Amino acid sequence: MRRTLAEWQKLLASLAGIGALTFFCFQILPSSAVTVALLLLLLVVVTALTTQQIFGVIAALVATVCLDLFFLPPIGSISIADPQNWVALLVFSALSLVSGRLSNRLRAQRDALVVQQHETERLHALSRSLLLGSSGEEMRRLLVNECSQLFELSRFVLFESLSQLFHRAGTEGDFPADALRQSTEKTTVLMGDCEWNVIPVRLGNLVLGSMAFIRPTPLPSATVDSWASTVALGLAQVQAQEAASRMAAVRRSEELKSVMIDALAHDLKTPLTAIEAAASILANPAPLRKEQADDMVAVIQEEAHGLRQLVEEAIHLARIDAKKLKLQVGPEPPGELIGAALRSLGERGGSGRIHTTIPPGLPPVLADSELIVQALKQLLDNALKYSPPRSPVLISGAETDGILTFTVRDNGPGLTELEQSRVFEKFYRGRYDRSAVQGTGMGLAIAREIAEAHGGSVGVRSYVGQGTEFFLSLKTAPSLQRQKIT
Repeated sequence: MRRTLAEWQKLLASLAGIGALTFFCFQILPSSAVTVALLLLLLVVVTALTTQQIFGVIAALVATVCLDLFFLPPIGSISIADPQNWVALLVFSALSLVSGRLSNRLRAQRDALVVQQHETERLHALSRSLLLGSSGEEMRRLLVNECSQLFELSRFVLFESLSQLFHRAGTEGDFPADALRQSTEKTTVLMGDCEWNVIPVRLGNLVLGSMAFIRPTPLPSATVDSWASTVALGLAQVQAQEAASRMAAVRRSEELKSVMIDALAHDLKTPLTAIEAAASILANPAPLRKEQADDMVAVIQEEAHGLRQLVEEAIHLARIDAKKLKLQVGPEPPGELIGAALRSLGERGGSGRIHTTIPPGLPPVLADSELIVQALKQLLDNALKYSPPRSPVLISGAETDGILTFTVRDNGPGLTELEQSRVFEKFYRGRYDRSAVQGTGMGLAIAREIAEAHGGSVGVRSYVGQGTEFFLSLKTAPSLQRQKIT
């Protein structure tokens, strides 16, 4: 066992103390052999507690020699005349050695407890860090990095059996991939000058993977087992979260399919039925008056327009989902964007129900005009659908700290808190009967995606029975770009 300079210094200090005590009790304040023996025994115990076992033995032997030489007759001689003094000397020697050994044992237990506490703190820190991760990849990266840092590893590799992927921390280079794939028990693998420790990662009887690491000093076997168990719990947690996410995605997909089929059953079947009926009347050999024929043609045109709008919204949402939006951003005056959105609504935009409030001097926004017009159109269309037939709809704009916010307010029935949290989800429809309001629930989702693609946002504020306000916020154009439209 390596002996440090500090321990040698402690031994020399102990021997100096024994010498000083001997001199004091022999020359300055003569004391009995019993008193000196007790004081020397105390010094031996202190030496054994603070140094290695061999140093305690040396201190005991030196104390025994000093007791015999200066306090047991004949004084100044190693020999002992009285047999009782032999017994006293042997008892002192035995007590010194035994107390030194016990002191060293206590010291070793203390050191072991300190190491155990340190390892427990490492495992606790690792477990706590696993609670901070969110996504699966983040959890894996956090797990690998925390293991490498907490256990002071030169290199660390984690193999996951389910995905057959390796997650590494430390310097790049070769690692025992085959041993990790086939690991069922603790092994060591030599690769060049590096000795890898390969440990299986189990949760009960289920093998989730394995880990391999390089560490300058070995870890206790119990610590490695606890560490591997903590890693197994972390992997199990990640895999359980991913499985739950996949199940939620499947359920969500089934829900969206059901909603889409429901929407198609109503929003496609109804106009197709009207078109078919109008076409049958026009195809009837019986003559129609011009007014009747014009009405049938108008029905066909109106329903065909609705179908085209429905298909365009579905295509638009599909493009957004596929991340195929390409923004052509430029400075756009807010008034012109609102005007274009009103015109896109056709007759409903010019019916007089929509009132605009645009303060003079509003700065232009940095936007793709076509897409923002589409987003405003969706907000206005939603307000018109869910408001009483002749109630007004207000659209306004205001700028604060470089953010321009469009607000669309209606006088409809309002939204509950649950509906407000879900209203921008794809295909979501409100609590009212879907047959009462035509639509698929895609419009607000489109508005949200367009706003977020511009680095903006949408929001809603509503109280049941008091109407609803929808917000679309965008960044204003920098001053240099504003000059281009002035």
